[in-house]
Amino acid sequence: MAHQPSALDDATLRIQEAEATRTQEDPSPNPLPRTLPRGARVGDYILDRPLARGGFSFVYRATHAERGTAAALKVLHAELASDLDAVVRFAREIEAIQRLNHPNVVAILDHGRLGSRGAPYYVMELLDGCSLDEHLRARGRLSATDVLALLEPLCSALDAAHRWGIVHRDIKASNVFLAEQGGRRRVVLLDFGVAKLLDAPGPALTSSRHIVGTPTCISPEQILGESIDSRADVYALGVLTYRMLVGEPPFVERSYPMLRQLHLYVDPPRPSTRARVHPALDEVILRAMSKDRRERPPTITAFLGELRATVEASGGTGALSSAAARERQALALYAEVHVEPSALEEPEDGLLADLEVILPFIAAELVSAGLTTMVQTGSSMLFTVDRPDDPAGDREARRQVVRTALAIYQRLEARSGRDPRVDVRLCLHAGELTDTGKGSPAAGKLLEVAGWVPDQAGEGVFASPELLSDLEIATAGEEGALRRITAPRTREG
Repeated sequence: MAHQPSALDDATLRIQEAEATRTQEDPSPNPLPRTLPRGARVGDYILDRPLARGGFSFVYRATHAERGTAAALKVLHAELASDLDAVVRFAREIEAIQRLNHPNVVAILDHGRLGSRGAPYYVMELLDGCSLDEHLRARGRLSATDVLALLEPLCSALDAAHRWGIVHRDIKASNVFLAEQGGRRRVVLLDFGVAKLLDAPGPALTSSRHIVGTPTCISPEQILGESIDSRADVYALGVLTYRMLVGEPPFVERSYPMLRQLHLYVDPPRPSTRARVHPALDEVILRAMSKDRRERPPTITAFLGELRATVEASGGTGALSSAAARERQALALYAEVHVEPSALEEPEDGLLADLEVILPFIAAELVSAGLTTMVQTGSSMLFTVDRPDDPAGDREARRQVVRTALAIYQRLEARSGRDPRVDVRLCLHAGELTDTGKGSPAAGKLLEVAGWVPDQAGEGVFASPELLSDLEIATAGEEGALRRITAPRTREG
C-alpha cells in the first residue's frame, strides 16, 4: 500500500484552521434560528410541525389549504434571507431538482418567498419511511445483493443528474431516503443544497456556514477546493458502498482535521479486512475512492457495472462463508496518551495543541501502514491487522509493526511544540479476533486491552512475548524505545 507523506509538521496548523472554521460555522453568540409557528400559512400550505433543522433551513410538515394533501416544506432560515450566497444556493437547489424530474429524486410541488423580500421556500412530496442512515444503524451491514438493490435506483438518479450537468457533492446515507409506497420501496435521493450546476452562470458559491460536502465522505478535490466534476460523486458513492458492506465508513474518526488528513493522504483499509466481504470487491470499492480522480471509474454507471459484475463473479453474495471468517489471528497496537493530572487543571493553549496532534498523527500513520481502527476513546486508540498464514510472512508482518511503532514514537519524541508533561505509550500484542457476522470484528482476547497492556506507567514502545516470539529485535538501549511486556495479565498461544 502506497504511503503518502503524513503531515505531522503542519498538523497543528490544520487543527487551528479547522477550529477557526468551526467557529465561523457555529458562532455561539448568535441565537438559533426560530421556527415558524404552527398554523402559519406559506403560499397555499398551512404548517403543521417542524420535521428537521439544518444549517441553512427548516423542513416542516404542511397541508395544502384547499386540497388537504400533506407535503414537506423547506424554508431558508430567516437570518439568511438577505444573504445573496445562501439565496442563490437555495434557488440552485430548486433548479437542480426541477431539471431532473426523476422518480428517484424528491419531487418539488411549488416554491416561492415569504412575502416580497422574505426567505425563499419550496414544497416537496412528503415521504413515509426512513433514511438509509437509520436503516444501516438498525441493520448493521448489508449483503452485496441488498446493496446492489439500493444502488441501482440511486445510481440511476445520479447518472441523470450528471447528464444534466449537476454534481450532487453530498452523497451520504442520510441523504438517501427509503420510502414505502403502496407496499413497495422507493429509493429517493435528497438534498441538492450543495449541488454544483456545471453550466450555472456567475461565481462559485461558498459559505463560511457550510463545508461543501460532508467530512465523512468528501472527495480530496472538494477538500482542496479544486474544480469539481462527477467523479467527486463517484468517490462519495464508494464511501457509501463501503459503509453498506462493512457496517462502518472507511474512516471512523469524527474530528474534521483527522478526516481531512485521512481523505487526503491515507488509503482506506480493505473492506475484506473489516467484515465478511469477498476480497474481489476490495479493488472495485477502493478504486472508486482513489485520491486521484483519474484513477476512479469515469462515471457512476461504470462503477455500478464493475460492482455488479464482481458480485456476480463472487457467487452473487459478495460475502465469505461464516466458517472462513469466524476466527483469525491478528496483531494489535494500542496507543495511549498520558498527561500529568496537574497540567490539566488550567491547561495552556500549547498543551492542548500538542494533545490534539498526537492521536490523529498515530492513526494516519497506522492506517497508511495497513492497520484498522477498532476502538477509540478521548486518549487512546486500538488498531489491528491480520497475520499472514505463512511463517515467513507472519514474522515480517510482526517485525514491520514493531518498526512502524518505533518510527512513530521517535517522530513524536522529536515533534515541535512537544510538552514534557505529555507521555505517549504504544503497546503491541498478537492474539485472536472473532467475527460476529454483523460487521467489524467485535470479540476476541486481542480486543480485551486490559488483559495485555502493562500496568506500569511510562512512555515508549512495549511488545508482548507473543508478538516478539522468534524475532531478532533488540530491546531497550539497543533499538530506541522498545521494551518488553514482561507479564501481561492474559496470554494467548
